[in-house]
Amino acid sequence: MYTSSTEELRRIASEICIKHNTLCYSERDPDELVLFGFTWVENFYHVDPFECAENIECVNTIFEMHSTILKLTLEDKYTVNTSRELLEETIKKLLLLSDNVH
Repeated sequence: MYTSSTEELRRIASEICIKHNTLCYSERDPDELVLFGFTWVENFYHVDPFECAENIECVNTIFEMHSTILKLTLEDKYTVNTSRELLEETIKKLLLLSDNVH
């Protein structure tokens, strides 16, 4: 499923927040922040965050890619892939990476 609806993304984020304690947004948070979070996670759907974190070129590419994707999303020229399987699998990997950094 693909969407650019921030209402739908907030609904999904609420479920993810309850389950994984991440992508947690308040009603006052701007839509841009929600789009930022989802497009950031989406960057890692097909990129191993552990391997990427060890390669500065990969990190730079992720930042550049995210900048472009977020810009397109904010211009309503890109929709976010909200596949639950990809989303949850990627969030778990990113949370593991975060745990290993601390």
